[in-house]
Amino acid sequence: MRALLILLAAVWTLHGEDWQKINAGPFEIYTSGDVKAAKVLLGTLEQMRGQFGDLLGLTDPKPLWPVRIVIAKGQRPGKLMLTSNVHSLLLGDAVMTQAQKREMLQLLLDTNAGPLEPTLEDAVLTVLSSIDAERVRVTVGALPAADKQTADWVLMQYLVTNDTYRGRVRVFLSNLMKGTDKPTALRNGFEKEEAELRAEATTARSAFVPVTYSARPILPERDYRAREIEVGMGRLQLAIAQLTDEKLRDGARRVCSAQSAAEPEAQACVAAAYALDGKPDLAAIEAEKALTIPRMLYLAAVGQPDRLKHQQHLFTALQLKVIYPEAALAFASKENDPIKAHKALKDASSAALRDAKYQGQLAKWAQAAGLFTEESKAWAAAERAAFDPTEKEALRQLRLGAQDRRYEAEAQARRDAEAARIKDIERVKQESLRRVREAEAKARGQMVPLEPGTKVEQWWDGETPTGTLVGVLTRVDCMGGGKARFAIRDSAGKVVLYDVENPAKLVLSGAGAETFSFSCGVQKQPRKVKAGFKEKKLLAMELLP
Repeated sequence: MRALLILLAAVWTLHGEDWQKINAGPFEIYTSGDVKAAKVLLGTLEQMRGQFGDLLGLTDPKPLWPVRIVIAKGQRPGKLMLTSNVHSLLLGDAVMTQAQKREMLQLLLDTNAGPLEPTLEDAVLTVLSSIDAERVRVTVGALPAADKQTADWVLMQYLVTNDTYRGRVRVFLSNLMKGTDKPTALRNGFEKEEAELRAEATTARSAFVPVTYSARPILPERDYRAREIEVGMGRLQLAIAQLTDEKLRDGARRVCSAQSAAEPEAQACVAAAYALDGKPDLAAIEAEKALTIPRMLYLAAVGQPDRLKHQQHLFTALQLKVIYPEAALAFASKENDPIKAHKALKDASSAALRDAKYQGQLAKWAQAAGLFTEESKAWAAAERAAFDPTEKEALRQLRLGAQDRRYEAEAQARRDAEAARIKDIERVKQESLRRVREAEAKARGQMVPLEPGTKVEQWWDGETPTGTLVGVLTRVDCMGGGKARFAIRDSAGKVVLYDVENPAKLVLSGAGAETFSFSCGVQKQPRKVKAGFKEKKLLAMELLP
């Protein structure tokens, strides 16, 4: 009851006040107070996002879900939390603490960046969350609490606040996020050894002060346009933001319920309130309009015992928002088709590069689908995202196993392709023989029988052999100009050499002559033959059994 009274008092305070909305990039601000201050805050957030992208080598980084900040006088600042379909933050005025800025940066890091070792990640967030902006200039480097002044913070603070090194930080960090070890990444970025850079940073530490430099050409008053919104929508946005406060959640749910018949976002607010309490309300979540919002579809699936409906909700969610790792994992967990499960996980994987468990699931489904190259890539990504030595080694072994499966699959594919090629050649050969035999049969059927006693003269228009030799064909020497030399061993063991001007025109006869072919060199299967020759020229050859 006390929470409801607080909420009603807040709403009463808002009565008659104007609500306005300002947005830029992934950030939305709803305010009932000082619009100019809200624009300045939005400019700071955009400058912080720009510096984050510059220092990590990322283009236009955005969180997985938009960030909505509600500023209302008299409100107690809340926590940054995923509510209906946005990350919500409630503020009493247009000022954010360094801790709140750090939470914003963490959202950008989780969705856009590759893995960084925990101590260095903490240092990067500590340095960047100190950013303040004034129009086109940013100031960075305010000293954090003593427990945040780690060895990696000293290094990052030195690099970011030093004009010589600031522009090269992106090379260092992007190398790390792709799996390069820290000493090598430092050399690539700064052409110096880690020990030398750390020594420089330690020496400069006593003189650490915030530095100011030019940043993006953002002029909040000129660039950001405030739009008036209805009081009811302002109250709804306030209620959604109040979901992040457990003491205000029940009252916020009631405000949302009052508008849920007309507003899909209000339905989503009601559903999100139950979900944040750990008690998904399927009736609220599955309201027709709420199921046009990907996160509500996900929540509906999580609370849905029926497998078919579970998969239908998640399939629709992934159609509306392809890059949605949570929904992809839930979809794969109950999918029977490994190809479909792998595709869902693969499509969303760009927002889960820092999650070793997610990449491991992607690898397992790739293996189940027989996609061994994809499996190997996923295990490599999981290995990069793991920093515990034992876990990292286990993932390395899984990656090596995936590589072996990939090599074997590629070798088998080559064997299958060769077998298919040979089979196709044999098919063509047999088809040609069939046509020849059919032609021969047709010709024989059309022949006119000879008169009895007619002498048959053998037809021949080439050179006539003057001698014959019965022996074994042992070798064929292929020579230049298309010529060849045949070696035939006679019954006495003597090898006789015969020249052939064009082996393709050599007259072959006997069993198997239609398919018989010569190979250069020693014959793997010596064949008994009857050679017809003239002087040292081989003219004809009969294959003997």
